[in-house]
Amino acid sequence: MNLCIDCPNIPIISSGNTTFAEISASYLTPSILIMEKLIDKFLPADYHDTFVIKASKPAEQIVPKELIKKIFNHSPAWLSFLYKVRNILVKPFGIEGGDILTSEDYIIEDTENEAIMRKDDKHLLFYISIAKIGNNLIDVTTVVQYHNALGKVYFFFIKPFHKMIVPRVVKEII
Repeated sequence: MNLCIDCPNIPIISSGNTTFAEISASYLTPSILIMEKLIDKFLPADYHDTFVIKASKPAEQIVPKELIKKIFNHSPAWLSFLYKVRNILVKPFGIEGGDILTSEDYIIEDTENEAIMRKDDKHLLFYISIAKIGNNLIDVTTVVQYHNALGKVYFFFIKPFHKMIVPRVVKEII
């Protein structure tokens, strides 16, 4: 799934394992259009999506690693409530409590243009990538690999919330 938030005139194109935005020259240079993202090496996967979000500031002011940390430290009341409900529902299945990921230890790749966070649990493995893809566009990609049937069932129920939460939280921050 690919979605551009607040940029309806920007079509999102997914081609094989590389997802990128085809955007007018005012946003991207030709070298950015063919840019491969670090997250691509974790594909194929059981699930992946990309949200392209228009930032309120220029890309040179955005540090992907710092943005990942802000995203996972951002906990408005509505999100804290959802985490608490999730923790109650998954506890009988032995899934971890789902504490907010605040540790820098989860960041496995960090460059000027992209940072990747990795979290491995007994039921699934997920990666989150934040990449600068234009003057003020941020690509947020999630890659999920199921370890077992529990991971598949768990993500089936989490996916609708994931699709709602990721773009909303990123938009609130940038």
